[in-house]
This record gives sequence, structure tokens and C-alpha cells, in this order.
Amino acid sequence: MSKTVDFLKWTLFLCCSSGFSSLLSGPISLANLEYSNPSLKKLRSEIKENLRISKSGARREELIPLKYYQYKVRKEDNFFKIMARTGMDLETLSSVNELSSPHDLSSGMVLEIPNMRGTFHPEETPGDEKTKLTLVEKYNIDPNKLQYDSEREKWFLPGISMGKSEKSFFYGFGFQFPLTEARISSGFGKRLDPFTKKDTFHGGIDLAAEQGSDVFASMDGEVIFKGKQGGYGNLIIIKHSLGYETRYGHLFDFNTNIGQKVKKGQKIGEVGQTGRATGPHLHFEIRRNSKRERPIFRSH
Repeated sequence: MSKTVDFLKWTLFLCCSSGFSSLLSGPISLANLEYSNPSLKKLRSEIKENLRISKSGARREELIPLKYYQYKVRKEDNFFKIMARTGMDLETLSSVNELSSPHDLSSGMVLEIPNMRGTFHPEETPGDEKTKLTLVEKYNIDPNKLQYDSEREKWFLPGISMGKSEKSFFYGFGFQFPLTEARISSGFGKRLDPFTKKDTFHGGIDLAAEQGSDVFASMDGEVIFKGKQGGYGNLIIIKHSLGYETRYGHLFDFNTNIGQKVKKGQKIGEVGQTGRATGPHLHFEIRRNSKRERPIFRSH
């Protein structure tokens, strides 16, 4: 029996000395957002201290290491309530959880809330010294304060705010409605599939319009796909900045080519009913880092 106990102790020692202990801890759960919640108090305290250090010029001070708290969104919650209760800011909450707008929040969603304010560098990058120094120069940040998240394969930039263009996307000013006249015949989210009559997830919006109606680029970008693709029928995919892409499906005709740079509002095709369609319409989709986002349109 004593040999078994000794073996277990030795195994635990090896795990801790090898850095596996951090893997065992995992994210900390936030049961609620009451100010009396000890976990919430600790989170707010760490955010405050890390914010002070990230803004400080003192190089000898080290940030409390990056870690995450998890909170399951409730029906009565909204983006700005969660932001205020946790001591977070818009930039951090949206960047860490890859939210495209405050409307992306839904009951039951699990949010990850880090213990420091900042944003992720938008692109996946290696965690090596060369990349670190490149980001130090780009963001004018103390190299000792950069944090690398190996799971996301991205650098976290403490104290760095969201850029002007990213804020524009977040508040719904980034994308333009892709048609002049249309009605939304099917929204984003759960719906009854018109073919199978079963509940399915619809990853974009369907815009009913006359066959041959002009389709316009929703944002500046580069055409990375043009052709037939499964249920989309004739499809155009445009790549934008900050990891965004837009998809335009069921087209009748194309007015652009792969590799072409297009401007917001430029004609790229015409409405059709190719692929899996019950009538002439445009299937419009927004993705960020391959994740489908709810399309939000607002005029300036």
C-alpha cells in the first residue's frame, strides 16, 4: 500500500514540475454576477491590478498570468450588464469571445472572461520570440507584458484597445446591405428547413428578390472563391480584414473574378436560385475566423 502511495506522490510531483498543474486547474466558473460572489471579487481585483501594471512604465512589475473565468449567460443578461459587473470592457469581451456585435449574446452561451483587459492580435501567429518582437514594435508594448495563448495560437495584448475599424464592425457599421430592395425571407439561427421540415441552424440570412437583381459587395475585400459549391449553388466568397469573410449564394450570374479587389457597394453578381433554393433569393453570410456571425446592418 505504501509503495502505491509513494508512486502516486511521485507522479503528482512530476506533473507539477512539468507544468501540467496549470492544465488541471482550467477556467474558473462564475456561478453568478452578484458583487458578493468571491470569484467575481477576485476577477475584478485581478483585472484592476493587471490594468494598473499594463499602464505602468515600471518594467520590473509582472502581470498576474493570463487565466479565464467562465460565465453562462442568463436570459435576463445583456452584453453591457456583463461588461459592467465583471469590470471588463467592450474590446476584451468581444475579442476573447469573437463576438461580432452585442446581439451575438444568447441565453446559455458560455463566455470566457480573462483576468486582464486587452485584445487578441486578430491573426493566428506562432508563439516564438521573433513574432513577439514584431508585435512589440507594431503595438508599442512592453515585451514583458505580452501574453501568448497556446490554445488559441494568438498573442494577447494587455491594455491595447480595439481599433477604429474593428469597433465599426462590432457596432454594425462595417457591412452594407448587399441588395437595393429585398425582404428577409429566412433569418439567422434556428429555423424549419424548407426541404426536410426539420429544425436546423441557418448560418446566414435569405433575402428574397427578383431574379437578376444586382448583388453588391457588403465590404471592401478580395474575392477568394467563385463557382459552384453544394447547396449554395453559384457562390462568391469575399475575404475582408480582421478575419471576416462574406458569402453570397444561389447567384444567377457572376460579375467578378478570383483574386479581384472589390469595394463596398460594387456589383459582384446577380440574384438567382441555383443550388438548394425554393425560389430566387440571395443567401448572405458573414463569418469571422470561420465562425458564422449574425449579420447586423446600421447606417452611419
